[in-house]
Amino acid sequence: MGLGPQAHGELFALRQTIARIEGKPDHAARLAAGLDKEGQAGTQGRAGREGFDLFPSTLRFDDLMVELLMSGLMVELRGERLQQAGTTTGFALALAIMGGDKAAKGGSKRLLFIADPDVVREAGLVYAPGLVDFGLDPAELVHALPRRIEDALWLAEAALVSRAFSSVVLEVHGNPKKFGLTESRRLSLKARGTGGRLFVLRQAGEEEASSASLRLSVQTAPAAARILANGTLLGGSIGFPAFRILAEKSRFPGQTELILEWNPDDRRLHPLADTGTSGIGSPDPLPLLSTARDRSHRTQALGSVVAFGPMLNRAS
Repeated sequence: MGLGPQAHGELFALRQTIARIEGKPDHAARLAAGLDKEGQAGTQGRAGREGFDLFPSTLRFDDLMVELLMSGLMVELRGERLQQAGTTTGFALALAIMGGDKAAKGGSKRLLFIADPDVVREAGLVYAPGLVDFGLDPAELVHALPRRIEDALWLAEAALVSRAFSSVVLEVHGNPKKFGLTESRRLSLKARGTGGRLFVLRQAGEEEASSASLRLSVQTAPAAARILANGTLLGGSIGFPAFRILAEKSRFPGQTELILEWNPDDRRLHPLADTGTSGIGSPDPLPLLSTARDRSHRTQALGSVVAFGPMLNRAS
């Protein structure tokens, strides 16, 4: 049974009060309550069966961007395999660039990238000419390569306290024991206290408990074809980098899965509706069907291996 107008209004008022206490924008409370800009239950809110997230993709994208670029938060970006290190690194740099542009009027645009030595041995260092093509001036990037995870955590805290960087990217390989819930909580409190932006880049890591306000799974997505000046697509061309993200931990109900495209010219991420128009190479192995809303997005474990009996001798 759906909620009446009075119940919707009370729910909105409660969420708005909580959002103000937490220092979050009011429109995020409206989206969480399923209400439109006028504070009334609209057709763009929840609909259908209970538990289904039917927010339009544009609203989900705008809300995610507000949360990703908010000051004083720690966001975790997770890549399932080490082969995806370039993808997760590119998405983290895109968010750091947008955060630097947002804070350009009030502070430094420089960002600190704390790399992991294990990931560097496998995936290499950041490439300066590639950063230019990506839309980042190499002079805006400060690269660090500490040997131990303890040194990396100390450096991340010191960078947040100094407030000399618009964003701090901390790269972690896997799920090290010395970076657990206690260390995650400490970094989260440090980011909140200093008002800094901290992106924890977990390469080839599994989901685990953390104090991150938002955790995204980042994967590759096929790039769309380039758009010409007259608005048509250039057949056989490869457009800007595209990312497939899935919100694994968020304060909004339902799963948020989006395809985002990075535009290095205006240094912003944009939602991408059609990703299969480049026509070059084989597309990335994306699921043919959309993610089920009533099931977990995690890969199901394989069943136990059953030993087959001995093969019969055909001569017998």
